[in-house]
Amino acid sequence: MKVKSDCQTFREAFNNAPIGMLLFNERGKLTDLNQSTLKLLGISSSNVPEIDLFDNSFFNFNKEKLMEEGMVNFQIQLNLGETGEGFELFDFLNLEGTVSVMDSGYLVLIQESPLRENSEELRISEERYRSFFEEDLTGDFIATPEGELIECNPAFAEIYGFSSPEEASKSNIADFNPADWKDLIRDLETTHKIQGRQTTHRRQDGKEIHIVSNVVASVDENGRITQVKGYVYDDTERKEAEEALKRSEEKYRRLFDEDLTGDFIATVEGDILECNLAFAEIYGFHTVEDALNWNISCSNPFDWPYMVTRLRNEGKILGFQSWQRRSDFIRIHVVANMVGIFDDSGDLIQVKGYIFNDTERKQAENRLERDKKQLTQILDSIQDGFMALDNLWNFIYVNSCAADYLGIDADDLLGRNIWDSLPDCVGTIYEKSFRKAMNQQKVLHFKAPGIHKEKCFDCSVYPSSDGLSIYWRDITK
Repeated sequence: MKVKSDCQTFREAFNNAPIGMLLFNERGKLTDLNQSTLKLLGISSSNVPEIDLFDNSFFNFNKEKLMEEGMVNFQIQLNLGETGEGFELFDFLNLEGTVSVMDSGYLVLIQESPLRENSEELRISEERYRSFFEEDLTGDFIATPEGELIECNPAFAEIYGFSSPEEASKSNIADFNPADWKDLIRDLETTHKIQGRQTTHRRQDGKEIHIVSNVVASVDENGRITQVKGYVYDDTERKEAEEALKRSEEKYRRLFDEDLTGDFIATVEGDILECNLAFAEIYGFHTVEDALNWNISCSNPFDWPYMVTRLRNEGKILGFQSWQRRSDFIRIHVVANMVGIFDDSGDLIQVKGYIFNDTERKQAENRLERDKKQLTQILDSIQDGFMALDNLWNFIYVNSCAADYLGIDADDLLGRNIWDSLPDCVGTIYEKSFRKAMNQQKVLHFKAPGIHKEKCFDCSVYPSSDGLSIYWRDITK
């Protein structure tokens, strides 16, 4: 990850500027200079003299005036034979420049004495470079290999919780993460430049922040690091959002993977794009990877086009039931909820589904239905009367023989109360016996005349917690 900022622009401009540029800290000590300065003074990067802005032979200006006005112009004459190599002893260089006050120190611009009309251009350039550094939203700093801050801008101070660059300059950047600083210096000894380094720092107020930085090492002729220049960005909000998203993704991925329901996403044609293990197992695969090479429309070539058509019109389908074939051709019954995924034009592009293997329940239901049908056929085939009541005295079954004797269609009796449907039974031995069997939960046998008097029946009443089963046989002689 690369962090591109105004500070990088400043540093590039600083290093490549055609005029000499020097940076001093608030104590007036030289912290950095560019290639144009080295060339102008005739010195190498390994032979830079220690320069005190307020006590040297190079600069001659009024310090009080500088502090009052914020910027002063100066002119100097240098004997290049004393400062550099390849010059005669009395090769003199006339220089002029400006000194400006910054929050973190001083910026000096120098050039060989041009025509006076170029002085204004020099002043404008100085102000532009100073604003780059001071107004950069990236935290810029220069530090020793031990982490002592030599210079920093207001953004750096704000990132680390200081009220000003002056306060920040009293701190040690290594203290923000000692182990990481050691690793950083070790890496810089090899590469001299690191881009997009991510780490966690603890500010001076104890708050933990996530930092992205570009760091450059200045080295001497022996390859030893003399300074560390860095450009840091507070990436805490993005990192926290990334971590929250990661946790959310992990949570829902676990729900997806561990769900006992078969979850999948497929193309409109049925190719599986994503699925969980439960889906794979439902359709007879050993792994998710095997299922991803399958097309779900193969499970039922007739149902899939039907579901896709409904999804295009309705958007979702709930509780769809279907008999399908697994990948190993075993027949299964599934219940599915389907949701359509549409593009911006409203076209269906994917199908998201949640499948439940309902085979055991469906098979049990079919067996029960067959058993019920078989029992009904048996009861309807006998020539004696049979009927069943629930515990609220409502008919739940009446066979053909009983319906014929009562003269009422069996379907018309179902769900109706016996005492309302057969009022002639009220107060008779039938009512007394039925209620006694229900209340005492005892099997009763009795003989009684038929409702229409012309017949006589032998009755058996079988109680249960759900109601009564009543069987009668014609014993008329």
